[in-house]
Amino acid sequence: MSFINSVLGPIDSTKLGFTLGHEHLLVAAAGVSEYYSQLLDDDLPRRLIRELKIAKHGGIDTIVDVTPHDLGRHPRLMAQVSRESGVNIIACAGWYTNIPFFFHGLSPDKIANLFIRETQVGMGETGIKAGVFKGASDIGGVTVHEAMMLRGIARAHLETKIPLVLHSHAGNQVARRQIEILKEERVDLTRVQIAHCN
Repeated sequence: MSFINSVLGPIDSTKLGFTLGHEHLLVAAAGVSEYYSQLLDDDLPRRLIRELKIAKHGGIDTIVDVTPHDLGRHPRLMAQVSRESGVNIIACAGWYTNIPFFFHGLSPDKIANLFIRETQVGMGETGIKAGVFKGASDIGGVTVHEAMMLRGIARAHLETKIPLVLHSHAGNQVARRQIEILKEERVDLTRVQIAHCN
């Protein structure tokens, strides 16, 4: 029996049911949903709950929300809508391609520790734990800073055995370089989902 962190606590992976492995409840900029909620739909929590109840009725038991902090991840909102809809939600730790300058000097080990904390202690001060790691590169290929972030996420995976989800770009076959980096870091590629390959 193995467990995965959901936004409502650990869940037996055999109880996940029908799972959508790459979803976004909300995509904004970091902090918008918490600090500038007037820019979003006033009815957002109720609308998300309603839509997830429809999904649940249609057979969806679990979603993996791969929205990292820089794309507006909102752990408390995820927990609320999970609780009220009955759909399990797995949140992610990691980063998209908008890597700010204050990450540029960090080592992969330091980055790994940041994201491990989000899976063991919680995201920010919420106590809500992430259940997957996310890395990303896009049309421009794997930049120096994205490679450093991916190495950090790979090391977090090695420490925790938590799966990885990668945002990629099919047209430029960006996943080839992402896979090379993960192999260099000795990641078990059976624990990696590469998105946007179509």
